[in-house]
Amino acid sequence: MSFKRDKISYTVGQRIKKFRTERKISQEELALSSGIYPAYLGRLERGERCPTVETIYKVCNGLKISMADLLDFNVDVKPTSDEAKHRIEKAMSGLSDEEAIRIAEIIENVVAFKSNENGA
Repeated sequence: MSFKRDKISYTVGQRIKKFRTERKISQEELALSSGIYPAYLGRLERGERCPTVETIYKVCNGLKISMADLLDFNVDVKPTSDEAKHRIEKAMSGLSDEEAIRIAEIIENVVAFKSNENGA
């Protein structure tokens, strides 16, 4: 199985969020019980940071799950709209203002087309 670093970060983050929300734990509660900063946990869940083994261990202890449960990549995690927005922002970060505006217009046109398609 081949994974890129950003795919690993995203998958681990989504799995952390899945386990946290299933347990009805806030990010702050999990961060406190894991001994990490809440802002860092947020970055982990969004896939913006790739956690160390030590951090994974701390989070798993906070969630009361095994590291094997968290790292079982054979179980699919569905992407969220927040992830889609994050991926778009990341992809556009190196563009000029003019290029970013053109991309935004393309996205707006696709959304308008889909709205018209569903409304027709």
